[in-house]
Amino acid sequence: MSLFGAIDVATTFGPMLSSKKTFLTQEAKVDFRSRTNNKERLAFEDAQSSQTSQSTLLLQKKKLMEDAQIELDRKKEEIRLRMLRCQEKEDELAETQAALRLQVVKFEKFLKDNDAKRLRSHRKALDEIKQREAKEKEIEAKARELAELHAKKRERAELLDRVRAYEQHLEDVKEFSDEYHEIPNVLDRYNTLANANADLHSGIASFNMQMDKQRSELSFFIKEAQNQILVSNSKIAEHQEQLELAKIESAKLERERAAGENRQKEETRLSGEISMSIENLYRRCRLSKPGIAAVTQLDRLLAVEEKLVDMRDVIQRAERAQENDGLIQ
Repeated sequence: MSLFGAIDVATTFGPMLSSKKTFLTQEAKVDFRSRTNNKERLAFEDAQSSQTSQSTLLLQKKKLMEDAQIELDRKKEEIRLRMLRCQEKEDELAETQAALRLQVVKFEKFLKDNDAKRLRSHRKALDEIKQREAKEKEIEAKARELAELHAKKRERAELLDRVRAYEQHLEDVKEFSDEYHEIPNVLDRYNTLANANADLHSGIASFNMQMDKQRSELSFFIKEAQNQILVSNSKIAEHQEQLELAKIESAKLERERAAGENRQKEETRLSGEISMSIENLYRRCRLSKPGIAAVTQLDRLLAVEEKLVDMRDVIQRAERAQENDGLIQ
């Protein structure tokens, strides 16, 4: 009979037994005085045989556990021997692999030496080819350079012919002007005016560059300020959204915490009620004996189950006795 069945029996017959305030030793209040000595002897023998069958079943269970332990020890020894054989195989395989790796290292060294020799020969051939090509390119470059020098010589000759006209013009200026007595004076005046013109153009270009730089800086500053404003607005919106999410999450966590506390309180209450119920049943079903150590909840439940089984047997025998008495009458 299971524990839940024993509890059902206690629930069914407990009130009846508690109302009558009967115990196993109080047979007189169940109206057993009307039975004969023969019936009492038969009931005692039935209880004795029930206890004997339970002891036999317990011995059988112990025998089965001993057999299972022996089989388990045998399997452990068999597995240990298999592991030893596997370890020996692994050692042999490791030795074989070490020999193979040594051979592979030697073969790789041989291949590397051959590859190194082949690469050196190939590199030497490539260097010679590159040197020949470099010399050919150098010859071609010198030939081009010589051709360019001849071309420059012709250009300089042509330029000299054109400049001679300007030289003649300067000679004419010197002859017809009282301010310039030599050609270098005319060239110095020209250089002075050219430098002044260049300085003016340079100042104008520098001013324009400064204006462009200031315009660019102003435009960049305005654009940067707008970007910072947009970024700040975006960050503010993001922080507001994060704040809202944090509030929602905080409320959710608070609800979960409260629910967890309620569940814990409920579980504690149920656990206490169950423990108290088990303790009450245990106290009602078994008298405390001095010298017995503190029992666990499982021990109490087993004791309650055993007591309920005995109570059910007593009730069944009482019902059978009542039925037999009714038939006799």
